[in-house]
Amino acid sequence: MHDELLFANEGPDPAPEAEAPPPWKVAVIDDDESVRAITRLALALLKVDGRPLQLLEAASAAEGIALFEAHPDIALGFVDMVMEEPSAGLKVVDAVRGAQGNHKVRLVVRTGQPGHLPEERIVRDYEVNDYREKTELSAQKLRSVATSAIRAYRDLDRMESDYHALAALLAEVAEQQVSGHAGHADGVAALLKALGALAGLPATRVVTLQHAALLHDLGLVALPEGRDGTISAGRRIDDQTHRRVRDHAAGGAHLLAVLASPEGQLAARLAREHHERWDGTGYPDGLAGEAIALESRLLALANALDMQLAPVDGSPAADAAAIRVSIEAEAGRAYDPALAALALAHLPLLVDVHRRSPGTPP
Repeated sequence: MHDELLFANEGPDPAPEAEAPPPWKVAVIDDDESVRAITRLALALLKVDGRPLQLLEAASAAEGIALFEAHPDIALGFVDMVMEEPSAGLKVVDAVRGAQGNHKVRLVVRTGQPGHLPEERIVRDYEVNDYREKTELSAQKLRSVATSAIRAYRDLDRMESDYHALAALLAEVAEQQVSGHAGHADGVAALLKALGALAGLPATRVVTLQHAALLHDLGLVALPEGRDGTISAGRRIDDQTHRRVRDHAAGGAHLLAVLASPEGQLAARLAREHHERWDGTGYPDGLAGEAIALESRLLALANALDMQLAPVDGSPAADAAAIRVSIEAEAGRAYDPALAALALAHLPLLVDVHRRSPGTPP
């Protein structure tokens, strides 16, 4: 008997299994292990949009704050109000919404002592999405609250993705209208993302900053000098034209003021402040020192670096030594001296980041 007759035809190889979707991350911040255990049990088999849940736990405000910082993609947080101190949970809320700049995660405050702080005050004064007494959260109610909160997070995540795509598209269209600016927004955004991370900003704020920065020069679109090459060519201009060019910062901020989201508001502030100077001689408002937002001070450096690495007049890029001399000369004048020192300490990294940015020609 021939060997080939011993085996049946099995047909084509089966298609590889689709990769399982990642779980939704849910934080449970509570100093009571029994409450955390009950939450684990209630949510163990829950799936939302076909995706399981991954529970991350912490037993104090400090642990909770660190947990949210380490996992900026947490979809839902159950936060106990009273832990090591009566308002420990509100410290977590303040840190997540404030210092970490995370406005997307859904936060549900739970309490076993409802009389300590009135529900009305907590909902009114803090950016929480729900307030519940622990006694009312049965297993079924926990699953219902988690499902609705995660779906709200999902919708916000989709809206944020759409906003980022539209911001990138608008920046590209704007650059096509401004002579010599092709790739400038992408280069600046990439540098700003790197600088923000080096400055220790939380991951959520770094991402927000990166996308908001794409629109910092939007005001140039309204200027004929932007479209006819006057700015990119470095031509001498009269005082009236110079004042008009300076108006692009306030003009861009005015255009972006219609965006009500935190990211939109940051984009407007960056547009307005990116030509302010540390010594107060910038425009449009003559702000000085720390009156200029940290994000805008970082943007001033990113903008200057991009201008030297990809000059708008088409001249060759400056080398590292020339860039170093330029930044050192303006530290404490145009730039925050501490941030200038940070940029210089990581100059090779920043040059490489810029080289790899989407708008940089090969």
